Amino acid sequence: MSEHDRKFDAALTELAQTGIRQSNFRPPLLRLQRRMGWLVKPPHYAPFWRVVLGYALWFGPVWGPLMWFLTWRAQGHGLVAALVASVCAGLLFGVLMAIYYRRSRSRNKLSSWDDL
Repeated sequence: MSEHDRKFDAALTELAQTGIRQSNFRPPLLRLQRRMGWLVKPPHYAPFWRVVLGYALWFGPVWGPLMWFLTWRAQGHGLVAALVASVCAGLLFGVLMAIYYRRSRSRNKLSSWDDL
């Protein structure tokens, strides 16, 4: 077992002991990244910017086209406006999720990744 895998397992154990729901500390994106062989940390232990990017990079591209086809196209919004809105929405969602995980980490007094 690699050092990263050992820390990952220790992090999951610590998170489970806090009462945080598993769906919160092992979100689908994390499980997908692990299946792909990426060395990722649970979001409570990841750097702020990485959580922002991780959530922004999937939310914006999913939300933007969905909004384009459901409402914006019929309202006459241009593609550039839709693209800007998608990027902004992705970044906003990423920042909000990063703040959420940072506050949850502090509230539950979790160890740092290096201390696991």
